[in-house]
Amino acid sequence: MFENQNDTLIRQQDYKSIFNQRANAYHQAMLMHPNARDQEFQAVLDYARLASGDHVVDYPAGGGYLSWYTPDHIELTHLETSQLFAELGHSRSPHPLYLCDDHTLPLADDSVDWLLSVAGLHHVMDKQALFNEFARVLKPAAQLILADASQGSKVAEFLDGWVDSHSSLGHSGSYFNNRTLKELSSAGLALLRLQEKHYHWVFPDKMAAAHYCKHMFGVDLASDMQVLNALEHYLGFDVLPEGVGLKWQLQFIQCIKPVRHFD
Repeated sequence: MFENQNDTLIRQQDYKSIFNQRANAYHQAMLMHPNARDQEFQAVLDYARLASGDHVVDYPAGGGYLSWYTPDHIELTHLETSQLFAELGHSRSPHPLYLCDDHTLPLADDSVDWLLSVAGLHHVMDKQALFNEFARVLKPAAQLILADASQGSKVAEFLDGWVDSHSSLGHSGSYFNNRTLKELSSAGLALLRLQEKHYHWVFPDKMAAAHYCKHMFGVDLASDMQVLNALEHYLGFDVLPEGVGLKWQLQFIQCIKPVRHFD
């Protein structure tokens, strides 16, 4: 049976539309277990050699969670497209947070040392326009670090499969693939590193993980136990000294804006 075109458009809402509806639940999950994703955020910062005074941009910023991990000696700017997430971010991060869209960033040309993006770009359908903006605002020799799910990964299958069918808002992502690399290149950014990283989201027990994911992904059509069964089926857990680790994976892409040499 063919999917109704209007249903497809509803499922493929952009980041702004999605999180203007469910940012509160996502934010509640982050506050319930603020250290659950430590490995994820730290992995992004491990790619960046942040120096004192560096201008670092966080996009999309969500509730400003990257600020929980960044050192004090940098200049951090959060950029967010969801009004609701921006309001939540203002209440949590001491750094400036600006509301914008994904086609025009409120930053000057050649003004950013590091641009970091953690797990939000699969909701951006027109990545080429955004990558062009990234390239515009980065200084020559500055770097872009992206972390998000890759097409065909277990995370993508869980989100677009089980979560999509158990959330009133659905879930349909545009995940990293070979086209993503071509779009980055078209924007004038040179690839430095491409790596699929496997790590954990850490919780005191499995039911805590289920409750967290139910809120984070807007799963309103299933119980915590059903969420737990789906997590075990699609992703799995490891027993860790500090609790249980939900297996997670993202693709990390590191690019540099080349320095232009003029004769």
